[in-house]
Amino acid sequence: MNNKATYSIKSTSLLIKKCHVCGHLNEAYKEPERCTDCKKSFLPSNYFNKVHAKNTEEFKQLFCEAHELHEDDLVKGYNVIW
Repeated sequence: MNNKATYSIKSTSLLIKKCHVCGHLNEAYKEPERCTDCKKSFLPSNYFNKVHAKNTEEFKQLFCEAHELHEDDLVKGYNVIW
């Protein structure tokens, strides 16, 4: 039997997002809501094409998993999907 591990895009897509305030590189499998270094809050990718949230819970649901994002959703120079 072959026991090679198989990885899906869902589990291995890593989003790297550069903080526009302090320059820290944040790495996560889901869009970060805040910079892990300076704690500056971020908007979700492609925010203005999404429905604007009316409360905190709806706003948190706008942040996507890395595998759900497309290159066109990212701000060039600040984000990359690895």
